[in-house]
Amino acid sequence: MPASGITSIALLAAFVFLGYLNPFFDGLNLSIRRWVNRTRVSALRPLMILTHRFNDVLSVSIQLLALGLFIGFIFKDWYRATLLTSTLLVQTAIVGVAKRMTAVDRPPQAAAYVIMTSGSYPSGHSSISLSFALLVPTILNPFLPLAAIWLMGGYLMISAILTAYGRLYLDVHWLSDIIGGWLLAVATYLAVRLLL
Repeated sequence: MPASGITSIALLAAFVFLGYLNPFFDGLNLSIRRWVNRTRVSALRPLMILTHRFNDVLSVSIQLLALGLFIGFIFKDWYRATLLTSTLLVQTAIVGVAKRMTAVDRPPQAAAYVIMTSGSYPSGHSSISLSFALLVPTILNPFLPLAAIWLMGGYLMISAILTAYGRLYLDVHWLSDIIGGWLLAVATYLAVRLLL
């Protein structure tokens, strides 16, 4: 098995273990939450709400469908289009199952934009935004100039980092939720690289 396959499996194992070992991170999670509460800048709130809306399940599904159709019809590569959309939809399903199985409580949501009622672990927004940042440039790499790939990748990576911080800023996730989402995103990315 290639090294990226082994790494992907190791990341998935870390993702599962983090979900069940979450109580051991309570001290770190509470410390980070206190720091975010002390340093929260109210002027950033509209941007954090935008990252929430942009990376929500409905919005991501529409983006995935549009991008998949674009790759299929314009570049005539239905394999890459199907790989991107199906992988991210499977990842979204894994997030939903993990939220139910781990049943980690959310933070008090004192600064929340929308009160979230599902489980906290992992952060689906963080997971999908990092997956987008890693996968979209990789999938589009054969079709676009390198400069366009770098610009797109940079923009999507900044969006992923802002989204992760936004989960803390809006008080809807713990740091361990974001780390779990990122573990799943990188595992997904490595699995797709194997399939390409």
